[in-house]
Amino acid sequence: MSDILIENYVQQLNDPETYTDVHAAVIDLVMSVRTISKDQLMVYLQKAILTVLLDSTEDSTIEEELRSSIDSTVKNQYININTLHSVLHSINVKLDVFGMEIAESRDMDTSTEILYSFINKKGTGAIQLSTKYTQNDIQLVKHVVDRIFAPEHVLQSSVTDTEGNILHRITYSVPYMSMIKHLRNGPEQLDDEDMPLMTKLSFDESELFLQDLELYGWLELYNDCFTLSTRGLVELKDFLIKTYGSYPDGTISTCFGCKDILTRGCACPNSSCNVRFHKDCKNLFRKSRNTSACPNSDCDADIEDFYSF
Repeated sequence: MSDILIENYVQQLNDPETYTDVHAAVIDLVMSVRTISKDQLMVYLQKAILTVLLDSTEDSTIEEELRSSIDSTVKNQYININTLHSVLHSINVKLDVFGMEIAESRDMDTSTEILYSFINKKGTGAIQLSTKYTQNDIQLVKHVVDRIFAPEHVLQSSVTDTEGNILHRITYSVPYMSMIKHLRNGPEQLDDEDMPLMTKLSFDESELFLQDLELYGWLELYNDCFTLSTRGLVELKDFLIKTYGSYPDGTISTCFGCKDILTRGCACPNSSCNVRFHKDCKNLFRKSRNTSACPNSDCDADIEDFYSF
C-alpha cells in the first residue's frame, strides 16, 4: 500500500513547479553540510520523502510500512537519481533569483564520485555577503587564494631530467606553515588611497583564520597542505578563471576527460603541454584508447609518464 503512495508522491516531485517540505529539507541539509556526496544525498532524500508521507498519513498499516522503510537501508524502487535531479532542478529554479545554486561537481581524488555543494553563483559574493567576514577578512581570503593560484606559486616546483633539462611541475597546494607565514606577511600594501590597509594577523590569529576557512568549506587540508576545497573550486570557478586564466595562458587547470577544474591529479611531463587529468579520468581515458600517447597531438609524451600533483 505504501508503495502506491510513494510512487504517486514521487510523480508530483517531477513537476518543476512543485515545491514541498522535501525540497526545503534538502536545501537545509546541503546548506548545513555545504558539500555532500550523491550517495549520501540519495539516502537523505529517501528518508525525507518517507518522513513527509509518514507525517501526512492516518492509515496505521501504511504508517507501519513507512516507519519500517525509513529505518531500512534498502533503496526504494520509486526514488532514484531522476527523482533527485527533479528535486534539485526545482530547488535551483527557486534559488536562481538569489544568485544561489546547489551545484554538481566531482570529487578531486575519486572523479567518479559526484558531489553537490550549496554555492553563491557570484563567485566571491559568498564571502562578501557573509556577515562573519569583515572587509579585512575578505582581502585575506583573496590573498590565500592568490597564494594557491598565482603563477609564481603554481610553477615554483621543478625537476631536472637525465639530460639536465629543468622541467616545471605545477602545484596547487601550500604547506601548512608556509601558508601561515604567507598570511602573516599579508599582501603587498599598494600606495592607493582607495584601497584600505590590511590588518596583519599574529601566528595564532592566522592559524585560527585558516582553520575557520577550512571549517566553513573554503579550504581543505590535504597531506598537511592547504588547497581550495571542492566547494571553493565550484563557487569560485568563474572568479579563478577570470583572475588567473586557464592553461596555457593562465594557471587554472581543467581535466582533459571531464572538463572540471582541478587542483589535484596528473599532468603531462612536457612543460609546454597543457593536458591534465583527474587520476580516475586518466585511467578511464587510457582504457578507452589503443595507445598510451598523450592526447595532445603536438606532444610526444607517454600518458604513463604523467606526474601527480
